[in-house]
Amino acid sequence: MLLELSAINIGLSARTSLEFGPGLLCITGETGAGKSLMIDALSLALGGKASASLIRDGADKAEAAALFSINDDLKQKLKQLDLTAENEDELVLRRVVSRDGKNKAYVNGHLSTITLMKELAADLISIHGQHASYKLLDSSYQLSLVDSFGGLDDKVARVRGCFGRYQERRSYLNALATAQKEGALRYKSLRYEKEILSKLGLKKGDYENLVARFDKSMHAQRLQDAVTLAESCLNSDEHNIIDILQARLHDLTAVQNLDSNLGSIVQELNQALIMLDSARADLSAALANLQPEDASELNARLALCHDTARRFGVEPGELYAVQEKVEQDLSEFLSLREKIEATTAEVKVARHEYESAAADLSAARAQAAARLSSEVSALIATLAMPDGRFAIDLWTEEGVKPRAQGRDEIRFVFSANAGQELKDLGAVASGGELSRLALALEAVTASMRSTPTLIFDEVDTGISGRTASAVGQLLRRLGRSVQVLTVTHLPQVAACADGQYLAQKSTDGGSTSSVIIKLDAAGRIEELARMMGGAVVTADTRASAAVLLTESCGK
Repeated sequence: MLLELSAINIGLSARTSLEFGPGLLCITGETGAGKSLMIDALSLALGGKASASLIRDGADKAEAAALFSINDDLKQKLKQLDLTAENEDELVLRRVVSRDGKNKAYVNGHLSTITLMKELAADLISIHGQHASYKLLDSSYQLSLVDSFGGLDDKVARVRGCFGRYQERRSYLNALATAQKEGALRYKSLRYEKEILSKLGLKKGDYENLVARFDKSMHAQRLQDAVTLAESCLNSDEHNIIDILQARLHDLTAVQNLDSNLGSIVQELNQALIMLDSARADLSAALANLQPEDASELNARLALCHDTARRFGVEPGELYAVQEKVEQDLSEFLSLREKIEATTAEVKVARHEYESAAADLSAARAQAAARLSSEVSALIATLAMPDGRFAIDLWTEEGVKPRAQGRDEIRFVFSANAGQELKDLGAVASGGELSRLALALEAVTASMRSTPTLIFDEVDTGISGRTASAVGQLLRRLGRSVQVLTVTHLPQVAACADGQYLAQKSTDGGSTSSVIIKLDAAGRIEELARMMGGAVVTADTRASAAVLLTESCGK
């Protein structure tokens, strides 16, 4: 609910600060006194269009700030955005507009974006200007009214969820079909590429191993000579190193008791002998395994690797990865048929779930539409439209594709006169009739909707007398469910208010200013008397105003 509103240098006002309570709150005042100041300031604070024309003459900038009490959902949203106020039950939206066109938005004192400000404001307040009732002509808005009135949020959410799943599976099926079509064009090419790569049969590291083998084959003789010489030193029949060392070790062992230093030397030589003997065995094995490969054969295979790599535009060492990718692509293409069959079945299930949810929603909407039609028709009969009839045409479009909002089409129809056929609302309703229909719909649906504050800017334009009293009582009734603020020129409407504010204009030294003040009981009687009697307020008009106030507030 709106708690406070302040305006600085907006319109004719230098500074205005207002506090608001629950119920119906009316702003009155003479023509041109600045009754729209509150609407302009609120629109600005809620992220509305900023214009230099709003700025008071002589000022460089204008400012509007609105303080709201908020619900738990909005508290949680502010916590997630790290924008919680010192008092977490409150929210302050502030806007500063400069004459040079610059403007800044603040949420709980934090610099913010206009987009976020509008998003938060949408949960707080709804302004119905003189032309806002034309929203009633929009089918999407009409459908949202029926859903709100019927409390169908869960059913609407279910349809949207089913629609989302259906769309996701259907999109995936289309992607699979496209992939299959594209894959069919490449299938022969992939098979040919696989055949070429399979002839090489390279795995990871095979190319590098092939290069190493080729290098080895190119130096085979040198390698064999080196191993042969080394092996003969250790394994020849005469004068090999091992035999010589064994003989010398035998001599040292025989005399090691004669010198204490010889023991460690004998031990080291024994270790060396063991190592040499092991090396002899390894060299013999290496010599036996030295069977040089044919370098020309290896070179031919390397050349094939290079040719194939050039064909695929990669390095030879990456050919194994190319083969894996080709095989993967072939495997995926061949598996598409099964995937398409499975996904087709999933699409059918999702479509069935959507149709079931949509049918359930359609049935619930039909019931809600019938009740809403009945209640609105009863209300408009009290608003100077005794023969007025309102109805909701709701029908299901089976032939169209699934939609997020369900399969229902809607049309508000209306007749203002007895014997007149019900026709599309936009074709037969006048501006005044639309305004009263909008008010009746708000009154009927207010308790089911989430916006805690409604503002009506001269919704009573074009009515008077008993109709004005009926509108006032309807607004008062609406104020029992939500906070209602309205700008009015009718005493019958103002008298029904729980609180009344007066817009006043004054001139001082050639400068004109406007201010809005809250009226006490005596002030309300005086203002109602002015509204009833014009510029001259008499004792009789004051008495009539007091009676009107007492009777209206007592209803």
